[in-house]
Amino acid sequence: MPFARLLLCVPVLLILLLVPQAWAGERKAAFVDQGAKDATFVSYRDKMLDAIVRRDVDEVVLAAAPDVHLDFGGGAGRAEFRQRLTLTEEDLAEEYGHLADEQREQYWEALEEVLRLGGVFTQPTRFEAPYTWSVELTESEEPFSTSFVVGTSVPLRGRPSKFGDVITLLDEDIVQVLEGGRGTEFLEIQLVDGRRGFVHKDNLRSPIDYRAIFEKKAGLWLMTAFIAGD
Repeated sequence: MPFARLLLCVPVLLILLLVPQAWAGERKAAFVDQGAKDATFVSYRDKMLDAIVRRDVDEVVLAAAPDVHLDFGGGAGRAEFRQRLTLTEEDLAEEYGHLADEQREQYWEALEEVLRLGGVFTQPTRFEAPYTWSVELTESEEPFSTSFVVGTSVPLRGRPSKFGDVITLLDEDIVQVLEGGRGTEFLEIQLVDGRRGFVHKDNLRSPIDYRAIFEKKAGLWLMTAFIAGD
């Protein structure tokens, strides 16, 4: 090949080498909410969210199916759902009774978060939330160590503190969770390109965190499952 032609090829070769590296450094899961495709579902979800904000136990329970699926150990039904929404010290073993208020509020917050994090219609009468639940993981992404960065411009910090230097800003990345950050509100994560840092736990969501299934039956939307785990 003549030298002049070789020089012309150099920029092209550089692009071919550099672009795949840029792609390899990112793995994203963009927020999606298909709820607006069905006005009846939007109305149902808005009413349920309003009831959750008001802590209206009766209305929230009625928004669930009579046999709502609540865990993989057989927990189901409206009565069980009500108990979890109204958890008291008496519902727990004596040594754990002092945790009742905290666990109850975490359950309410988990429910509200799921309803606010979008989702997709897997069938015309079936909606699954949150949007992260519909993301298909690769073979190398283990559910127990993978996490979704929820939101955009999320700081990746050099140490587990809000005062840590910002390494970069993350936008809906899929990351690997490591062991660092214990005792803090931050978790250590690793990006696809190998960079590590700390992200506040409120900006991370596990693939096996709570998710919900809503189904339209006899013209009415009901929550048929609210579960966590694998």
